[in-house]
Amino acid sequence: MEKTIGFNNLKVGQRVKVKGKPADGNNFSALEVSIKPGDEECALEGKIQSLEVEKNSMRLMNRDFVLNGSVEIKNVQRQPITLKNLKAGDLVKLKGPFSEATGFAPVKVKMQESKGFNIEELQGGITKIDAATKTLEVLGFTIIVNDKTEIEGF
Repeated sequence: MEKTIGFNNLKVGQRVKVKGKPADGNNFSALEVSIKPGDEECALEGKIQSLEVEKNSMRLMNRDFVLNGSVEIKNVQRQPITLKNLKAGDLVKLKGPFSEATGFAPVKVKMQESKGFNIEELQGGITKIDAATKTLEVLGFTIIVNDKTEIEGF
């Protein structure tokens, strides 16, 4: 059962799910941070801001992601599709590994049903914590936490 915990209970290496909104630069404003069990794959979920099919890239959360030829893309019914079937505004979940050296590398893209609200999320391990500025780093994003951010653990 999840319980509310404080910012100081978060640790480098913990896997978290962060719900919120992209902010300026590489920042992400957190509404909710939840500690999750460890997993090899990381994930980002948000609306496609733009697509460049000829460059095999999409923009999500103010970042560009290049999809190599082996990336698996599926529609809401989980049927295989191509990048050409996607459009700006579609809600997608990207899954793949993350390393500080190479960043986030999507290996799967799945269209998602619209949830009716504009909250985006990312899941991955905390790589840095700055208690003075109340920020975390997850998947190369600087996560801004404030007094209204809910932080949950188990």
